[in-house]
Amino acid sequence: MNTFILNAETANLSIEHLLKRANEGGVEVRDAQGNVLAFVLSPNDHEAWTYAEANFDITQNFGEVQQAIGRRGGITTSQLLEKAALAAEKAAQ
Repeated sequence: MNTFILNAETANLSIEHLLKRANEGGVEVRDAQGNVLAFVLSPNDHEAWTYAEANFDITQNFGEVQQAIGRRGGITTSQLLEKAALAAEKAAQ
């Protein structure tokens, strides 16, 4: 995904410029401070859409993400898969 910084230098560029960049893989529009203002995506750009949704989800749930990052411990992937298999067996009975 391309990044477009909206500031005094870029504010007067045509929308055509932005749409051409969006067609090349989507554009994340940020203000001069780095805050995301918008995502401009072409209808066929699934990767950019996925990135935009993930970014939106992280932003909306930032507190939970920070808490998860701060937690230590947990279980290994193999333990998780074992628990999932046991839960699937139990549900099937």
